[in-house]
Amino acid sequence: MTGKSKKTYEVGYKKPPVATRFKKGQSPNPGGRPKKVRALRDPGAILEAVDNEEIIVTDNGKRKRMKKAEIQFRISFTRATKGDLPTARLLVDMATKYFAPEERENLQAELIGAAEAAQRFGRNWPDRIRQHNALLIGE
Repeated sequence: MTGKSKKTYEVGYKKPPVATRFKKGQSPNPGGRPKKVRALRDPGAILEAVDNEEIIVTDNGKRKRMKKAEIQFRISFTRATKGDLPTARLLVDMATKYFAPEERENLQAELIGAAEAAQRFGRNWPDRIRQHNALLIGE
């Protein structure tokens, strides 16, 4: 074999061996980059996840694990018992909607203050409210 000898190829930095190089037209990653998975943006699912998170609180000097929803209800009940009328109305509405719907049938409760009761029913408003409630209950 005369004549030409093969040139030796120098392998090193930025010079991979010829046998391991990618062939023309062949992709090194045929599947491509995976698609980004988007997080669910369902407000109901997010709200449920946040409400079900447990945190550690101190209640009467003892540390307890409670869900955030339970803590919010406890705060609402405390506000309602201290006289926060909008919170009390919200709790009454929730109670009539979710507690024993088969028991309440056509009863409708309305929470009003003393001034509003006096304006609606006059000076003897406690007696008139008792009469009204008696009619509703059927006594």
